[in-house]
Amino acid sequence: MRRKALLGWKILRALGWRALTWYAVYRLGLWTGHFSRQKPPAVPPSARLRPLWHLPDAGHLRAVGGEEAYRALMAEAEDILAGQVRLYGGEKVPLQLTPPLPLRPWTAYEGGRHLPPGVDIKDLWEPARFGWAFVLGRAYRWSGDERFPAAFWTYLETFDRANPPYQGVNWLSGQEVALRLLALLFAGDVFAASPHTTPQRLSRLTAMVVEHAARIPPTLAYARAQFNNHHLSEALGLYAAGLALEGVPQAERWCEQGWQELNRALQRQIAADGTYCQHSVNYHRLMLHLALMADAFARREGRAWQAETSARLRAATAWLSACLDEISGRMLNLGHHDGAWILPLSAGGIADGRSTVQAAALAFGGGAVLPPGAWDELALWLNLPALVEEVQLPGSPAVHRLGERGDWAVLRTARLTSRPAHADALHVDLWNGGVNLLRDAGTYRYNAPAPWENGLASALVHNSVTVDEHEPMTRAGRFLWLDWDHSWVTEEDETQVTAVREGYLRLGILHRRTLRRVERGRWCISDRLLPYGKRPSVHTFTLHFLLPDWRWQVQGQDAVLLEGEGLRMRLQVQARAEPLPGRRSQAAGEMSLRLQVIRAGEVVWGEGQALPVLGWYSPTYGVREPALSLRWQVTAVPPLTLESEVVVQEANP
Repeated sequence: MRRKALLGWKILRALGWRALTWYAVYRLGLWTGHFSRQKPPAVPPSARLRPLWHLPDAGHLRAVGGEEAYRALMAEAEDILAGQVRLYGGEKVPLQLTPPLPLRPWTAYEGGRHLPPGVDIKDLWEPARFGWAFVLGRAYRWSGDERFPAAFWTYLETFDRANPPYQGVNWLSGQEVALRLLALLFAGDVFAASPHTTPQRLSRLTAMVVEHAARIPPTLAYARAQFNNHHLSEALGLYAAGLALEGVPQAERWCEQGWQELNRALQRQIAADGTYCQHSVNYHRLMLHLALMADAFARREGRAWQAETSARLRAATAWLSACLDEISGRMLNLGHHDGAWILPLSAGGIADGRSTVQAAALAFGGGAVLPPGAWDELALWLNLPALVEEVQLPGSPAVHRLGERGDWAVLRTARLTSRPAHADALHVDLWNGGVNLLRDAGTYRYNAPAPWENGLASALVHNSVTVDEHEPMTRAGRFLWLDWDHSWVTEEDETQVTAVREGYLRLGILHRRTLRRVERGRWCISDRLLPYGKRPSVHTFTLHFLLPDWRWQVQGQDAVLLEGEGLRMRLQVQARAEPLPGRRSQAAGEMSLRLQVIRAGEVVWGEGQALPVLGWYSPTYGVREPALSLRWQVTAVPPLTLESEVVVQEANP
């Protein structure tokens, strides 16, 4: 009982009274049957949709995007016409809008009930977000090909028949409803002039927008309780529907409620230094996509953000900019990556963050931060003025980045004020020539058989040190960590940054890490494991790095040479024991290390077994690729120093 009481207290501290209260309100609505009694509202005959989106002309789009972007867009749009879609930016799969489940009220599916074993609910929700409608609309605007609006209306009618209002799994989540609503409004605008957009179809689309908007307010308590992108998505859904609908009595209330909820949520969820509450690059981008849409709609009606909201969005833009590799356009793989790509209105796809950074900089940062390129297409759709001169955003105080274009690294720290996503304190990412060398494993899946049920959130797969194979935080669920591992910077300048973490203090270990750039292509990472509080005792320390699946060669037990993508990289690790004043311990000096090389969950060098989650890299949701996990272990009494040197150079031709 004492243990349960302590766990309950920790959960309360992690989630907070406000979130738990809102969640209790949501549960009450389920328990009383209030939600299941909701009926679609009546839609007045006079109801209609007014346009929200700016529609750039084809010539301007082609001039900005270029021929390569045009070919890629047309190929993706042709796949959609053929009934194929790239969920989460991965491989093509059938576009399934009819869930393989019996029709029940959406409340029947709460908590995963009535889902067949092994089914990931995200795979059912993703096509029903209608993200593919943005692709068809973009292709139509570029080409004028009437096959694209024809396909949209056919798919919409298929969805409408298979998912009547408030029935079925696709009405379960208010966020999913809101994201679909936003896609429907976009499609209504971009296909408005097509002969396939008949008055009857437009009337039904208007009714669907009303039905979607009315679904959101009853369960806003759940969105508020989540303290994340759910709240933002649903608030924007209400705001956009309220703006777009004419002749609907609830429209003005939805508009004002959505706008106020948006401002409050953005101010609460974005810290003053720009850090987003979900501690995730992809969710950070999702947040900015929602804010960018809201900003475009607000400018259309002459509405301005609250001053504090603007300040938070500017800081959030600087944060994401600091996570971007300017050469490849890719971003850090930090935190949860659920494959969300809700604004696919530019070249490059889900892996390219340049369109978001550029548009957010234009909207919230005062000007462009990248030179002109195909990534500017998103800014066109958002009707943002392109500035000729680039404006350099100040570096984000929350992203500890060293180096320069083509050779840079980041040391991850966070003084946590909201639920952490991954156990990634003091993780290091390293990039060279647009290639991510020391990398974050990503997410893979939230809903899958063990160990893949959010298994890549573990400290064991991140580029840091673990002690006695223990997690630095207590895992209390798929998405809940307790006993947070706070970390913070103690020293920082242009060439190095030093930080400490709390996660292993309970084991009597203080971990201090220094990341130092020696020269271009040469980096040092120094980990000092110091005794803290308790009588020093023997521990096993494991230093882990995740690298690309390249050709590799072990050189002794302390070094590995890798080669691929035109680069050669050497990673060498040394362990050095230090004497503890006033005590006898192991002799000071160099210590032997045990090396394991693990690929795709299998040990390919060294002794022992491997956890199945090691040696994998997930670039987006539902996708995992083999990678190389290098693990050096040493058993010692602290103080102990682990020195890692990374040297990167061009490979011989």
